[in-house]
Amino acid sequence: MEEIEERELREAKRARNFIWTAAENYELDPLFLAFAPDGTADIYLNLIIGLTYKWYDQEKIDDFFDQLGGKDQELYEGLLWIGLENALYQKERKTRSAMENLRREYAIDNLNRYMNQKEYARIEQIRNAHCKEILGQPSELSTEEEELLHAFSYTEEMTTEELLECTRENFWKYFSYRPAKVSKKEGIYFLQKVAGAFHSVGKVSATYVRAKNYEDKGETSGEKSGAMERSKHYLVQLSLKNDPEEARKYVEACFGKSIHSQSKQKKIDRKLCIDNHKNCHILFTRGNSKEVAKRLEDDKKGLAKLALGKEWEEKKRGEELEEYLKTAGKREKQEILKFQKESFLQYEKNKQYYEKNREIYQNSIRKLTEKLRICLETQDETFPEMTTYGKINPREVWKAVYLDNPRVFERKEEVEIPGFSVDILIDASSSRKQMQEQIAAQAYVLAKSLNACGIPAQIYSYCSIRGFTVMRIFKNYEEEQDGKEVFRYVAAGNNRDGLALRAAGYLMEKSEKPGKILLVLTDASPMDDQNIGEGAFYTNKEYTDQSAVEDTAREVQKLKQKGIQVIGIFMGSAKSAETATEIFGRGLVRIQNINDFAGAVGRVLSEVIKN
Repeated sequence: MEEIEERELREAKRARNFIWTAAENYELDPLFLAFAPDGTADIYLNLIIGLTYKWYDQEKIDDFFDQLGGKDQELYEGLLWIGLENALYQKERKTRSAMENLRREYAIDNLNRYMNQKEYARIEQIRNAHCKEILGQPSELSTEEEELLHAFSYTEEMTTEELLECTRENFWKYFSYRPAKVSKKEGIYFLQKVAGAFHSVGKVSATYVRAKNYEDKGETSGEKSGAMERSKHYLVQLSLKNDPEEARKYVEACFGKSIHSQSKQKKIDRKLCIDNHKNCHILFTRGNSKEVAKRLEDDKKGLAKLALGKEWEEKKRGEELEEYLKTAGKREKQEILKFQKESFLQYEKNKQYYEKNREIYQNSIRKLTEKLRICLETQDETFPEMTTYGKINPREVWKAVYLDNPRVFERKEEVEIPGFSVDILIDASSSRKQMQEQIAAQAYVLAKSLNACGIPAQIYSYCSIRGFTVMRIFKNYEEEQDGKEVFRYVAAGNNRDGLALRAAGYLMEKSEKPGKILLVLTDASPMDDQNIGEGAFYTNKEYTDQSAVEDTAREVQKLKQKGIQVIGIFMGSAKSAETATEIFGRGLVRIQNINDFAGAVGRVLSEVIKN
C-alpha cells in the first residue's frame, strides 16, 4: 500500500509539473490532473490542462466546471474538454513544434486502448470519434452524434466568455441542460480528476478518476509545522522561456543577484551545465535579504507590493531589478512581488519557530559541540616519529652504534586540526514546504556547533526554477557568523539533484583542507521539468524517475573520485529508501524525523574524525 501511495504522489507531482510549465503560472492550483489508465501522468492531457489556464480566465473556467452536475456530469465535462482541446491545439501548434506529434500519439493511444472494449459510454464514443478525426479518419458516428461533436469544434479566436457562452448554448440545444451556479465551500480544496473526454467515465473507476488530495505527506512528527500553507504553492514551478536572459532576470528577482559577474557566471555554466544538464543554468546567490525592503503593503486587489528601500536604490543590482519589474508583464511582476513577500514571511516564521523552541535547540547545540570537541581532542593526540633529525632519544642511540640506523631522533609531526571541511547541501524543493521551520532550525544548530569547533563549513540549499538550479548560500568557509542567515531557508520549485551536486563540488574547490565532506539532506526524488540534454518540448527524456536517479548517482561517484566523502541524510518512504541506496550506496544515513537531522550529522562527523 505504501508503494502504491508513493507512486501516486510521484505521478501527481509529475502531472502538476506538466500543468505548471504549460500554464506559465506558479500560483496555479489545478482543478484537474490527467493520468493514463496505468496511473502515469499523461503528458498531452496535462499540457492541455495547463494551456487552458494560460489562455483563459482560470477562475471563470473552474467556476463553470463546478456548475456542471447531474447524472450526465462526466458527459458535459468531456464535451467541454474536447472543445478546449480543439481551440488550444490551434493556438499552440504554430509555436510548439511538438504539439502535432503529441496530439497524434494521444489519439492513437486512446483508440488502441479501447479497441477490444465491447461497451462504450456515450462520451467514450464521442471522444474516440474525436481521436479518429485527429488522425484524418471518418468519425463513424451517427449524423446526430457527429453534429454534437462538431458543435464543440471551438476555434483559437474565441475568448473565455465566448467559449463558455457557446458551451451553455450547446448544452441547452442538445440536452436542455443549464449549468447551475453553486456556492463555493469555504477553505481551500483540490478536486483533481480526469476529465471525461480524456478517459473512460461510463463506469467510474479509480484507475481513471481521482478525487483525492495529491499532497506530499509530511515526514515530520505529529506536530504541525506552521509552515506556509501547501495550498499556496507560492513557487512550485515556473515555465521555461526561450530567452535565458529573461529567465535569469526573473529568477534573480525572486532569489537574489548572482554572486558572480555575468562573464564568470557564463564560464561556470559552460563548465558545469553539460551532458545531461545542457541548456540548464546555475545561480549562486546570497539572496535578496539586504536589498528587499521589509515594508509590505497590500493593494486594492490584495496582492502584495514591496516598497524598495534606499539601500536597494543605492545599488546597481537593485536598480536593474527595479527596471525589470517596470518592464515585466503584469502577471510576472505580481508573481515576483508575492514570492518576495512569502519568502520574508517564511523568514519570520522560521525565526519564531526557533525562539519558541529555543531551550531545546540551545541544548542541542551544546551537546553537538561537546561531542565534536571531544572527538577533535582525541585526534589531536599525536605520537613521536623516529627520524634522522630532531630531539635525540637516549634509549635509541645504540641502534646508531650497532645497527648503523640514523633514526635515533624523535619529532612530533604537526597535524592540522581539524583536517577537513564540511559542506551541507539542503534540498529546498517544494516537497519540503511542510518542514521549512524545522529544517532552518536544524541548519542553525549545525552552523553554530561547527563554528564553535572551528570546523570550516559551507551551508547552502538548492532548488530548480525556469531552467536554473538556484544555489542559495547561507554560510561559506571564511565566515565566522552566528548562522542566522539559515533562517532565510525557503522551499520552492523542483530539484535537479545531479546539477546541484556538480555545483556543490564547484563550491568545495575553495576548501584548503585535505579532507572534504559533503552532507546532503535529500528525499531521493530528483525531478525537474527541463529535459535531460536537448530535446523537444515534453519528450520522454524528462529529468525524473530512473533517468534522474541514475544521473544523480553518477554525480555522487564523480565527487567521490575527487576525494570528497559524500553522505546522504535521507528522510522518506521505504520505496524511496531503495532509490536513496542506489544513489549514495553505503554513504547513506536514514532518519525518521527532520528533527534528527543535526544529530545524524553529528554522528557522521564523529565517525569521520575517529577514522
